[in-house]
Amino acid sequence: MSSSVTYCRRRNALSRGAREWRVEPGGLTTRGAGGRERTYPWSEIVSVRLCHEPARRRPWRYVLELQPRHRRKIVIDNCHFSGAEGFEEQSEAYVTFVRAVIAALAAENPKLRVLIGETPKRYFVLLLLALLGLGALAFALIALPTPIDAWPYAALLKLGLVLLMLPLFWGWVIRAVPRGVSPGDIPERALPPGRAGATGGQ
Repeated sequence: MSSSVTYCRRRNALSRGAREWRVEPGGLTTRGAGGRERTYPWSEIVSVRLCHEPARRRPWRYVLELQPRHRRKIVIDNCHFSGAEGFEEQSEAYVTFVRAVIAALAAENPKLRVLIGETPKRYFVLLLLALLGLGALAFALIALPTPIDAWPYAALLKLGLVLLMLPLFWGWVIRAVPRGVSPGDIPERALPPGRAGATGGQ
């Protein structure tokens, strides 16, 4: 890597200023508003995750998560707090930075797998909630009075509606399941729309 790639963002209104992140040959270096620097060697980063995680007034929020060994998880998104104007999207700089990070990690670890979507724990919780919601909706549709009860074959119609919900549910289950991909096969949904090319090079 001939030159470092830099990405800056201010997390929120409570942050003293923007934090800088630099992709360097030795690792990922960060510098806070106070000027203090810290470097996370690439060899110490044990997992990487990319996902779309919308937040309040930020439906366009995408996240890069890095887990260093024996340290707190690093979370970097494409949102920059600009003061009175609130949050602004900086996806172009974010994607350039993500590509550089993935390339550096892949160079350090050729067997690198990038986790896409939910974490296993969060996926389990969401799956449980979705199952409960689907069950409650199906029960309400079948057991509670509805305007279609007077129609002929109302019970069959209700059963048909429940069955129609199943493909939608299983489609979400399949899309959200945690999976690891190679750096060159990162799907479009893991990065901001229109900027989601392969992250396997500079």
